[in-house]
Amino acid sequence: MEFLLDLLHMTIAMSTPFLFGVIGGLYTNRAGVMNFTLEGIMAFGAFGSIFFTLVTQQVWLGILLALILCLLVQYLFAILVFEFGGSPLFVGFSINLVSASVIPFFMIAVFNKKSSLGAGQFIDPALMIKDLPILRSIPVLSTIFNNHTFLTYASFFVVVVLTIILYKTKFGLHLRVTGENEDAAKSLGINVKRIRYMALTICAICCALGGINMAVENLGMYTNGMIAGRGYICLSAIMCGRNKPVRSTLFALLFGLAKAVQIRITAYVDSTTASLIGMLPYLAMLIVLVVTEYPVARKNPERIFR
Repeated sequence: MEFLLDLLHMTIAMSTPFLFGVIGGLYTNRAGVMNFTLEGIMAFGAFGSIFFTLVTQQVWLGILLALILCLLVQYLFAILVFEFGGSPLFVGFSINLVSASVIPFFMIAVFNKKSSLGAGQFIDPALMIKDLPILRSIPVLSTIFNNHTFLTYASFFVVVVLTIILYKTKFGLHLRVTGENEDAAKSLGINVKRIRYMALTICAICCALGGINMAVENLGMYTNGMIAGRGYICLSAIMCGRNKPVRSTLFALLFGLAKAVQIRITAYVDSTTASLIGMLPYLAMLIVLVVTEYPVARKNPERIFR
């Protein structure tokens, strides 16, 4: 029981980047833009928070500048797609590739660091843990939901608020109409481009917070490849959830569980087996995609295999 509760506690912590990425990516999807930059935006958020913290020697200023950096990168995607007619697929993957090359360049050029960039003199991850008195006296819930970081708690709050906005506000209605039928949205006088820019803004902030959670709250440092495909997993969760916030969030928690299981199992096996177990989150993604997409494929009369 202790192992199970500890695993569930880690699941909540590991799900934070997925929750932020899923709700942010879902907003752009519902606005009619397939945003493939989630991976790159998370990487820029994680790197920017540590990089700017070291430059400014202020954690809050490092986080603020990281958010601005992610917004600029996301707006670059928007300009290339909306203004110049670029393909969201190719532009998105290009930004992801740029993040994988530009970030190591700045690490070497500014700090002469090749693989990792630490800010331990300014950030203590242990101090990021929040003890909530309201949960302290509840036996099981305290073990699972207490002693998490601020952004972990904020991720659930953000998901709830953005879900309410999506279904209960005028902006949410305009966003859904824009994604479902662009011509109908224009005929109703909806500024489609503005709606999509706003959706991308929300997505950039959410993905940046996911990266900041990993770099600042969990480690106090940035390492190359630390995002490790989380952006793509978020896209998979959105697809599996059929662009529905609640369903997509449940898949995000499922991938968080897979990540937690991977971390816990690697503590009991040798290094070779541990590297093999590292495939678990991605294997879970493939299994979930097959299970959720197979019934839909069976209903497709144009499928190749019957």
